[in-house]
Amino acid sequence: MFVGESTYPGRIFKVTLEGKVLGVIGKSGRNLKEFSGGHQLACPSATELYVAESSNWRVQKLLLKPDVKNGLTP
Repeated sequence: MFVGESTYPGRIFKVTLEGKVLGVIGKSGRNLKEFSGGHQLACPSATELYVAESSNWRVQKLLLKPDVKNGLTP
């Protein structure tokens, strides 16, 4: 499951249903893999994540790859 921060520092977390953090994607900003106001997340497959941002007025598509240690990474 993925959870986004809608305010600073604007990261995306991969967490278990129990709330354990498995990984972190991004930071605050306007570049690729940087987020500002991430308010909608969609994960249609194990390797795709869409993040809609209200402050940057965009949707980013992240292609994730398996990471043995931390789950998935962009």
